Parts: sequence; C-alpha cells; structure tokens
Amino acid sequence: MPGGRPAPKCLLDKEDALETPSVRGTFVLNTFDFIREHHGPAAHATVLRTLPVPRPSLSEARETSWTPLEDLVAYMETAKAVLAPGDPDFYRKMGFYGGSHMRALWVGIAVSEPTRALRFCTILWRTFFDAGHLEVIESCPDGAILRIHDLPSAAAFCQRFLGSVEGLLSLSAVPVRVEDGACTSRGDPYCEIFVSREPSRQKHERAPAAISPGLSSVAL
Repeated sequence: MPGGRPAPKCLLDKEDALETPSVRGTFVLNTFDFIREHHGPAAHATVLRTLPVPRPSLSEARETSWTPLEDLVAYMETAKAVLAPGDPDFYRKMGFYGGSHMRALWVGIAVSEPTRALRFCTILWRTFFDAGHLEVIESCPDGAILRIHDLPSAAAFCQRFLGSVEGLLSLSAVPVRVEDGACTSRGDPYCEIFVSREPSRQKHERAPAAISPGLSSVAL
C-alpha cells in the first residue's frame, strides 16, 4: 500500500482474531522524548529492557511509520511501573508534553483559537490513528464535547489522550479546562472528553514552540 501504511485495523481476520489499531510513529517517538527528558537519557533503554514481552516495532518506529497501539501502551505501562509508580498523573503529563510541543507552522495557525482547534482535532485523529474516529458532538463559545468511537483502548492511553488534548489547546491564547467523561476502559461504549473555556486545574509545563516542516507537526 502507498506509503507503507497497513490496512485499517479493528477487523477480524480469517481466524477471527482481533487485530490491534496502529498509531503514527511520531506519536511513539514523542513518548520516548518525554521519558528521556523527564527521567534521564538512560531511562528509555531501561524501559525497553523491562518490557515483559519484546516489542520490535518500538525500535523500528519512524515519524511516518505505523506502530501497533498495544505495543505503545505496553511501553507506557512499563515506563510508569519502573519510573513513576506513585504518580497518578503520569500518562496525562506524557500526553500534555506531546500536545504542547508544536512542530509546524500550520498546527500553530490551526490551534491559535480553541474553537478552531477543536475542529482541527478530527483531522489530527486521521493523521495519527488508523482506526476509530473522533467526533465533536457539541460546540459553542464556552466549550465542546469530543467523543471517540470504535477504538479499543486502555486506561493508560485514555489518560494520555486526555493530556494530549489539554496540551494541544494550551497553545491557544484562551485558557481551557479538559476533563474526562465516559471511557471504554471503564466499560462505556465510547470515550468522552469535555473541554471548556476555564483555567485548567492541571499545571503542567509549557514547552517552547519550535517550527519545522514535516508530517510530525504535533506529536500527541
């Protein structure tokens, strides 16, 4: 297939085994960046060695490649267990780090105003995920509800994506508050994220914007 992209996932194969969705490689590389920056240069190698099962796709990740979501989640869960077992916000901080690291001018333009940024999230979803879809089911000057459909997930990834949305919207001039609602990891049929124009209770760092060309415009 052109660009080396695999066929859409979440489909039953001939043996009726459920395949996993995939995420863009830049999403994975950004995870590695977070681990190295917050826990030291050697931390990434430590996490890879500690994985219960080898995940070769992680070492093969490139910005435009695709990596099984289950491999990324395994890395995230191992990283928390090894590096930050007592931090309940570890995954959300990881997501905020990715969402707030702007890498291209077109993303900066798109997220300069929260309402425009929320519409842009649907495009970002198709860029970084090969399964499921993101829907803005309510939008008004004071807030919106984002609903994620058809993406089998885990609590770690749900919290990470919540932080990603918060980090992405933190690039706008208007302070926002991001909270979770329904979640597939708790048995709900979909995941929901509530966004409102209020100061966020989260006080994460904001990284300096760096502008450079390329597909990896923002690594959620």
